[in-house]
Amino acid sequence: MSLTVEVKNIVKNYGDYRAVNRVNFKVNEGEFFTLLGPSGCGKTTLLRMIAGFNPIDEGEILFNGEVINNIAAYKRNTGMVFQNYAIFPHLTVYENVAYGLKARKISKKEMKDKVENALDMVQMLEYKDRKPTQLSGGQQQRVALARAIVIRPGVLLMDEPLSNLDAKLRIQMRSTIKKLQKELKITTIYVTHDQSEALAISDRIAVMKKGEIQQIGKPDEVYKHPKNAFVANFIGTSNFIKGEAAEKDDSGSTEISILAKYKMKKKLKRDYKGEVKISLRPEGIQLTEEKKELTGKIIIPIFLGDSISYEIKLTNGQIIEVNEYTKDTSKIWDIGDEVGLVFNPEMMSIFDESGEEALI
Repeated sequence: MSLTVEVKNIVKNYGDYRAVNRVNFKVNEGEFFTLLGPSGCGKTTLLRMIAGFNPIDEGEILFNGEVINNIAAYKRNTGMVFQNYAIFPHLTVYENVAYGLKARKISKKEMKDKVENALDMVQMLEYKDRKPTQLSGGQQQRVALARAIVIRPGVLLMDEPLSNLDAKLRIQMRSTIKKLQKELKITTIYVTHDQSEALAISDRIAVMKKGEIQQIGKPDEVYKHPKNAFVANFIGTSNFIKGEAAEKDDSGSTEISILAKYKMKKKLKRDYKGEVKISLRPEGIQLTEEKKELTGKIIIPIFLGDSISYEIKLTNGQIIEVNEYTKDTSKIWDIGDEVGLVFNPEMMSIFDESGEEALI
């Protein structure tokens, strides 16, 4: 049976360095929850604390409402998939997957059924008699996944499991993992630094920075409504442009000016006047032949098949990225072309000058 996982005020110190700083979140039963952030942000340390591999300095971890801080790792009913596979080279595929079942004192018939079922789920049954050295990296990762799920853990923990695979295999394996997780309904906590991976497979994402969680939300929420400039920059691609917020008018709206040319009215969360950071996704900017308030010059077009990515220099010298889908346009701009820019206000995030607070 899948478990709920609750992390309360968790702290991990290494000497004077605080790797995890009072982190709080709850993972629901059967949910796919991803810890996302750059290297060194504390996500793997946190995962290892949940697994029981790293001791907890402060706070509590609860499975189904029960504190497990002092329960040994092997008693926590978790399955773990590591970055480096961690499968035994001297054992066959079958023996690797059966390893976690041997201590459970089940019959050979039941063990055989469970192992073959797990291997079938990851499409590795025909390789059951091979040694790991006879397998590709993607196949070895499938074996590691089968070994983790064969015991039907209450919580599945995955630490950068796809980082050693090439780009095409990563996409194939993340699809396999997502389908398998939904089929088995296993509560899963997944660690990655790859934002596209996190967006593709997660029910919810926790974005981490320097041992702290910056935002938790569904993939589309985190992408469309980042809580600060760090999240906007880390999740996907963002163009940051300086703007200026004027006094709020009688209707409660604030005039925002961009590059002292383009002006718009927005209702902010609070009274704010002064410099702002405006975040625009590449798909939130339209290119046009009409050169009105905002213009730029094409630096380079990059044709990607279904879309075209442009680097554009604004009048203030700043370089921004704009994406257009080929199905929506018949024109491909050339290097040196002058273009007009139309910003979509609904696809815009506005932050205070520091970038720490979202104002809309």
